[in-house]
Amino acid sequence: MTDNHTMASRGDCLPRIALFGATGFSGAAVLVELLDRGHDVRALVRKPEALEHLQGRPGLTIVAGNALDDAKVCELLQGVDVVVHCLGVGGKGDGKPNSLVSDSVRIVADQMSALGLRRIVCMSNVGVDGSGPFLVNKIVVPLFLRWLLPIIEDKQKMEHQLAQTDLDWVAVRCPNIVDGEARPVRVSPDGQRIALSITTQSVAEHLADLVVAPRFAVRTPAISN
Repeated sequence: MTDNHTMASRGDCLPRIALFGATGFSGAAVLVELLDRGHDVRALVRKPEALEHLQGRPGLTIVAGNALDDAKVCELLQGVDVVVHCLGVGGKGDGKPNSLVSDSVRIVADQMSALGLRRIVCMSNVGVDGSGPFLVNKIVVPLFLRWLLPIIEDKQKMEHQLAQTDLDWVAVRCPNIVDGEARPVRVSPDGQRIALSITTQSVAEHLADLVVAPRFAVRTPAISN
């Protein structure tokens, strides 16, 4: 690598990836999928021991640190081509307002701009900007899934921040993510005609596809099985 615009030399000149959220429910599947496809992946994790089972995998570099630490984010981004951001609060969170994802993406976007990096693929949530079924947004979530509201609000802030940058970005809005193998994926540009769930492997494969997509046809697609 001579600069941040040079594609990685491993495999078929695949882009080198900086991955956030590599130990999460979905991020772990994304990490394995990217490695299986031959990408070099630099993963930022607070607890490197969580990836002990993958240590030694060709192409994997583990960087210990916090996604809210500017210096660590800058370190992670050295020599990469694309950022994949799967960070989240984990599970249902605590039901309280939080800004983990939007704060992290703001730092990442600033560092990307400083380093001349362009492309970022982010995980978002169905529900942002009114995406998803009307009854789910207006009745099910407010009455029965209130713990989702702070998560959706943070992802909405993240998307609005990305829209203010000149980055080449996409925020993939996912419904309930369940453990499972890949299944056919339904993509909805307007976020309305989707099912209620998607499997982890379906998410992983879709995000990995976007990493090498020639362009992002839609900035905020919603996906489901």
